[in-house]
Amino acid sequence: MIGIPLKFGPEYVTIVNAGTIILLQVFVSRIVKNAKPLPTMITGMFLGCLGFILLAFSSNIWIFIAGIVVFSIGEMTAHPKYYSYVGLVAPADKKAVYMGYAFLYGIIGSLVGSNLGGALYEAILKPIVGQPDAAGTTRTFWLMFAGLDIAAVVGLVFYNRSFAIETPETNARARRIMIGVYLLLLLVGGWFFYTSVFGGPDVAYKTMIQAVIMLLIGGGGMAISSRSGAAGNVT
Repeated sequence: MIGIPLKFGPEYVTIVNAGTIILLQVFVSRIVKNAKPLPTMITGMFLGCLGFILLAFSSNIWIFIAGIVVFSIGEMTAHPKYYSYVGLVAPADKKAVYMGYAFLYGIIGSLVGSNLGGALYEAILKPIVGQPDAAGTTRTFWLMFAGLDIAAVVGLVFYNRSFAIETPETNARARRIMIGVYLLLLLVGGWFFYTSVFGGPDVAYKTMIQAVIMLLIGGGGMAISSRSGAAGNVT
């Protein structure tokens, strides 16, 4: 209408996300500042799920942008309360430890999320670019992320009901679960390390370093959890 050709490439997705956060973060934080952490986090995660659903069923660029904006608002709603929730459930003598663990999601998410997302794009979306039946496959791709969001909500509610209050029984159950999580981190870190070094003609140094960090977290966590369990059995 105004004679200026407009294109919406992949790089603009991050711009819309970042721009929404810059414009609305203070406003959203003021709305949720007095709300309880757990319901606020769940609300934000459901908004993120709604954003993915809009992306899945977007028929034009404006619905796609709306999906990114809704997801960004959900991210702004949930994320600040995450640290508040960790501070609330942490025992008084272990708050520093809990807050330290609270930052590990960034390391794990950076490795698993970026690499897995890239692998899914290469396997699912890239082969169908320009194909007439691309819409159905693209919808499935985004709905997978909506499903992960719902799974995260269920996991958060389960954790709050089963482990938020520290008792000897919950500590024992949590230790067994964390040993499994650390073992999974070792397996995933090992796989990413192998693919970063031997999976292509060039070494992917960023992925290799992230994989080493994940291996250290998994191995260290296994050692600490096993030692704590042995000490608990002795007492």
